[in-house]
This record gives sequence, structure tokens and C-alpha cells, in this order.
Amino acid sequence: MTPKTYPRCTVCLNADKRRLIEAGWNAGMGAETMSRAIGGSPASAAIMRHIKEHADGDGNTRQLEVEPELPVRERVLNLQRLQLDEIERRIALARTRADDMNREREKLTDSEGNPFPPIDWSEFTDILGKDMQAAIGSILKTQGLSDKREKAQGDLKLGLFEAMTNAGLAPKALVGGIKLPALRSGDEIEGEVTEVSDD
Repeated sequence: MTPKTYPRCTVCLNADKRRLIEAGWNAGMGAETMSRAIGGSPASAAIMRHIKEHADGDGNTRQLEVEPELPVRERVLNLQRLQLDEIERRIALARTRADDMNREREKLTDSEGNPFPPIDWSEFTDILGKDMQAAIGSILKTQGLSDKREKAQGDLKLGLFEAMTNAGLAPKALVGGIKLPALRSGDEIEGEVTEVSDD
């Protein structure tokens, strides 16, 4: 899970500096030492404020939770997941708002006594609008690239296995040629044990 970021905190705003400072704090470094080591920005006061107010874990015992640096691919997938979650959240909010308004409107009528027509949630979130479509297109593009990569890796593994099989290099247990011994009954094994003990 991504740690919470506070926009006015100079430590929170830079993920690399945040990891460095939190790991340094856990290792016993002081705020002034860390500030000097990274060129004076953020200042020691900002570092201490971050550790006391924003860092996850226990700063007093120097046991902060340091977010690991993720590979780019995983970070891209996290962004894709975040976009998808946000789209679904906005749709859910629009549906809830429409339902609430429709419940209120059930009790009301216009000047002629006719009930108001129901409100559709799409009036609050336009899923076909250009911004939403751009976000959806981005998600689909990222997913398509992931699917292509997985397919290429699967094809590579299959091709490698076929090449090994054709060259006679594949394990015989996978392609045949080894006859596995049949399972023996308990009576046969017990008879062998009895013969050995008689000697």
C-alpha cells in the first residue's frame, strides 16, 4: 500500500528522499546529519516534523515502516489499478447520488401534479466523456501491453520446450522413455522385511 502523502511536507513530496530519511532514522541517524547529507533540503526541522507527524510506524523507537522501492512495471500496474479504482468510485458516487435524489423526488410533484422523472446517474458522471474515455483508454492500453508480454513469455517457454524436445534434450520423464516402477503392495514389502530378519 502506498504511504499517505502530505502535500505541504517536503519529505513526503519526494518518495526517494522519504525512503532515505526513514531508513536513515531507523539506522540511528540524526535529522541534522541527514539534512546535511542530502544537501540541506529538506531542513532538519522538516525531517523531524515528518517523522513525528507523517511517517508510519514508531519514530520514538526508530521503527518506521519504510516503503520499498518498486520496479517500474509494478509501479505502472499500481497506477493502472488506481485509475480503475477511481473510475469505479466515481460511478458508485454518481449512482448513490442519483438514488438519493430519486428517493427525495418521489415525494414531490410539479405544478401540474405530475411526478418528476427519475434522474439517471450518468448525469453526474459521463462515462462517455473525453476525460473518462481517455482514462479508460489508458487502462486498456496498459492491460493490452501486459497481456502481450505474458503471451510472449508463454510462447517463448513453449518454443524452448519444443526445441529441447526436438533436439532430444528434454527430460525423459516429461516426453516419455522412462518406465516408472509399479507400486508394490504392503504384503510384498512385509515379506521382504520378514526374510531379512530370519537371517
